[in-house]
Amino acid sequence: MEQSIYISEKFKILRIGKIPLCVIIVVFVFILAVLQDYIYSRIKHTGFYLSESMLYNTFWAFFIPLTLSINRLLKLVNPKNILGRFPLNLGIAISFSFIHILVFTALFVLVSHLVFTTPHRFTTMFNTAFSNQFFIAVLWYTVFPSIYISKHKPTDLTTSYFEKIKVKVGSKIITIPTSTIQLISTDKPYSIIYTNDQKFLDNTTLKEFETKLNPKCFLRVHRSTIINATYIKELKSRSNGDYDAKLENDEIIRLSRHYRRNWHQLLQ
Repeated sequence: MEQSIYISEKFKILRIGKIPLCVIIVVFVFILAVLQDYIYSRIKHTGFYLSESMLYNTFWAFFIPLTLSINRLLKLVNPKNILGRFPLNLGIAISFSFIHILVFTALFVLVSHLVFTTPHRFTTMFNTAFSNQFFIAVLWYTVFPSIYISKHKPTDLTTSYFEKIKVKVGSKIITIPTSTIQLISTDKPYSIIYTNDQKFLDNTTLKEFETKLNPKCFLRVHRSTIINATYIKELKSRSNGDYDAKLENDEIIRLSRHYRRNWHQLLQ
């Protein structure tokens, strides 16, 4: 049975999120910290109170929302210059470390007043957390956001794709906006560029076009064809893993299963 899929005007690629590394580390450290308190109490023959240990070690849980907040902040304001980046990152790390300890202390004291017979004082708890955890927090907020920024550099800073291409037609050089290109196919030794209302011959190979055109829009769907996904009106299954794509100019293009990794997101 044939299957038809209609494509929206704007081509979007779905992204699947992953659990942040900081979440995994925080959960692991939280468990180890509670276990450490228990082992210490056994060695020193002191009392161990699970509720108090877990409450104190909620300090680690605050790293998750605050790290994600720093990541977003640095993504917006992080300067390109390395000399300007380090002081900014360090300043943000120190500021967020103070915020971290303040919020943690406030929560700890509030819960202790509600739960414990003898509540903890804010100044005592703040001084304890500051002396024990401040430099750990500064180190965390310096290292993890730096790793995040280095792994999430905007693609437009590293790769730029052509917005226009030039084609020689006789004695003239024609400039074609890439947004008007619906399809590029091969007719050896040339490539044929199909725009909204014209077609042109060019001696650029499809492999070269792949490096020049934005792969979010221009998909190699066959060994002899590149299509602009924004011009797809309909997909029709061939029931063998291949599909036929109908473009705005009514061209029917075969989407080969051998290139499925390039166009599989069209089916989502």
